[in-house]
Order: sequence, then structure tokens, then C-alpha cells
Amino acid sequence: MRRGEKMISEAGIIELRERLAEIRSSAAAYFDEAKAIEDDDPDFVKDWIDALNIVLHEKGRNLRADIKRLNVKIAGAARGSPLIAEADMQDIRHNTRRMLASVHFLKYKHWGTYVHHDEGVVLGVDPPSQEEEPLTSVRLARDIFDASSASIGELIDLISPSESVQTAMTGTESYRPNTAFIMMAIDKKQPELEDIKNAIKEVFKEFGITAVTADEIEHEDAITDRILKEIETNEFLIADLTGERPNVYYEVGHAHARNKRVILYRKAGTKVHFDVSHRNCPEYQNISDLKQQLRKRLETVTNKPRKA
Repeated sequence: MRRGEKMISEAGIIELRERLAEIRSSAAAYFDEAKAIEDDDPDFVKDWIDALNIVLHEKGRNLRADIKRLNVKIAGAARGSPLIAEADMQDIRHNTRRMLASVHFLKYKHWGTYVHHDEGVVLGVDPPSQEEEPLTSVRLARDIFDASSASIGELIDLISPSESVQTAMTGTESYRPNTAFIMMAIDKKQPELEDIKNAIKEVFKEFGITAVTADEIEHEDAITDRILKEIETNEFLIADLTGERPNVYYEVGHAHARNKRVILYRKAGTKVHFDVSHRNCPEYQNISDLKQQLRKRLETVTNKPRKA
């Protein structure tokens, strides 16, 4: 822990969750009011900054102030937790910016360094940057706010209270950076599953991360024990819920119980069961779509560009 950082109590974590719930409730009322105005004026979002709705402007200003105050507290608490990585801190920053922008009906975007090349010859480098672009509807703004605030809620769940820090530091397995464990259905009779696995491994490799599945692990112990150890020690966890396999849900549940973040995906049309229905689990249409979504996700999570 760095000088000046303080651990938060369990009561403090509960307070953070309650304050986030209050902000989400206030945001729901705010977006409901904005939607009612949009129903009467389809150009409301486009002209919002110039609109003369003083009451809504004031509510938006107050909502943004509450978001800033809360997320500063969350970031401060996160810095003192042994379960929070630098990538998680980046998530807090980016999701805070997304929440703030959505209140003004804008979409916050950011990207890392991009290298222009042609047949191995570097032609130029674009530095990291960010921007906000207008959204076209209240619904889109609300969806962004809901997804970003849900991600912030998941990060709060990772923050360890002060009384559990010593246990967390001495009772966990060794942490292995640049590793990822893939939790998914494995069936040699379904070749499309092999395509999904290879696509995930390929994208992780682009970021210098080695990803494996349970069937690729050499072990002498019971396979269940080995899987649980992989979940506890890998830097990244990703689960594909396609197929709705009970063992995959069990593995995801174990990861959440250990306060580990899991990147979730599913093929379009896959039902998401109740125990993870509140978590962000995007659909993908095909392998190309999965790879594109995962690249964007890892650029945000790792805060580094993929290798060409």
C-alpha cells in the first residue's frame, strides 16, 4: 500500500453500494423525464445543450456532481485494496467518464496508441486520445449509463475491507500476470466450440496474454481442483456462456465468490440465467463479431493497444 492510502471498512463498502444505488435511482428518474420531453420533441437530444429546460439542466448538473463525488471515493478505496489491479483503476476512470457524458446525452470514447504500418514498415503513430460524440436518443444515453454504473458496482465488489486484507494477502494462490483462463463448453463433437476457443486465444495473444482452457492444462490433481486454482491465479478470466453448461456457471460463480472479475460473452440467442443476468454479458453474432468485441474490451481493460 502506498503512503497516504487507507483501507476501507465493511461499513464503508456498504455505504458505497448504497450511494451508487441512490445515484442509479436518480438517474432513472432523470432519463424518464428526458424521455417524456423527447416524446414531444424528437430533436430534444440534438438541441439539448441549447434547450431552455432549466429544471432538467439543474438535475443533470446535480447528478454529475454526485457521480464525481462517489467515484472519487470508490477510486480512493480501490487503491488500498489488494484485489484491485491498475486495469481496474482504468475501468473506474473510463466508466466514470461514460456516466458523466451520458447525462449530457454524449458518448465518451477513448483509444490507445495506434501504429500505422505496411508490410512490417512503420508509417506513423497516432497517440492515445479520447472524445465525446452526440447520441441520437435518450434510450442510448440511458443504456450507456446503466452499463457503466453496473461495471462500477462490480468493481465495488472487488474492494476488500481492512479486516480481511491480511487474510486475502496470505490465503490466496500466487498471482500470474499476462495469463487468462477460458471457461466455456468443451465438446469435440461441436467444432464451432473449437472456433470460439481459438478466437478468444488469438485475441488475448494480440495483447501479450496466454489463454488456456481446462482441456489444455497438464495436471496430476483432480481436474476440478486444478480448474479452481486456475481461476484463482490467472490475471484474466473469460467465460463464454453459449450452451448454458452448468459447469461453466459453477466456475463463474466460484470466480465471483473469490472477488474475481469475469469477462462474459454469449452467442446471440443464448439465454442468460438469473445468477448472472445482472452482469454485463454482450451477445456476438459470429466469430468475427466476438473477436472485434473482445479486442475493444481488452484495449479498455489492459489500457494498451493490441500487437499488430
